[in-house]
Amino acid sequence: MVQGRSEPGYIDTTADVQQEPSSLAINAGIAELKLFYRNGIMSFPVRLTIFTSTGLHRGVHMSRLVHAASSNRSKTIDRWLRAICEEVNRTQPGSEILCSFEYPYSDRFADITIRVTQESVLTYKFVVKGITACPCSKKMIGIGHMQRAEITLVVRSRKALDLAQVIGKIEECFSAVPKEEMKRVEEARKIIEAQENPKFAEDLVRECLKRFPNALYIFARCFESIHMHDAVAKWTSKPGWIPAI
Repeated sequence: MVQGRSEPGYIDTTADVQQEPSSLAINAGIAELKLFYRNGIMSFPVRLTIFTSTGLHRGVHMSRLVHAASSNRSKTIDRWLRAICEEVNRTQPGSEILCSFEYPYSDRFADITIRVTQESVLTYKFVVKGITACPCSKKMIGIGHMQRAEITLVVRSRKALDLAQVIGKIEECFSAVPKEEMKRVEEARKIIEAQENPKFAEDLVRECLKRFPNALYIFARCFESIHMHDAVAKWTSKPGWIPAI
């Protein structure tokens, strides 16, 4: 006997509410999907937000987005993200991905976000931490008060960027860069290094722009050590514009 809709445990496998018609196409998808990215050399957790168009249908098949993201993680990260877009676009065209992660290098981590569609250029956001010494107090008393600092860089590229290389160039902008494990003499040398290269937040932005003349957005923040406020500076390729990432 064929099981009827009213029978206990009945599942209608033909139901597809997402395909019901709609007069308005919107973008929808999933956010904060956490996965491990692996390419045979490195392995680290990533967070994915995947949007695609509903078309003239009621909803997105979100399970397809999860399946696409869970496949082919052995590729380089840019190829993996494009492969996700390609798979999603076969049945639900118009996909876009935001991939965020903490990139391990040396004994530190940088926050990186990559935005991509199947055919578009790659948009990267890097957030890298460093150290600054104040040029003003250095000039006045010979000692620049020190603080941790942070540079945010947004840049676009048609080719995949060498993440470690970009981070290294950003680190060159600071007075010095932090290091986790140091003995007393190493700590002393790190202080001297920063004192010999004092920087304002404004200087960090200028130094970063020298190294990345095609940048879209640069933002520097110095987490002040002797004030309750922080010092900030920014530059954009279009005045007043903050690029979406």
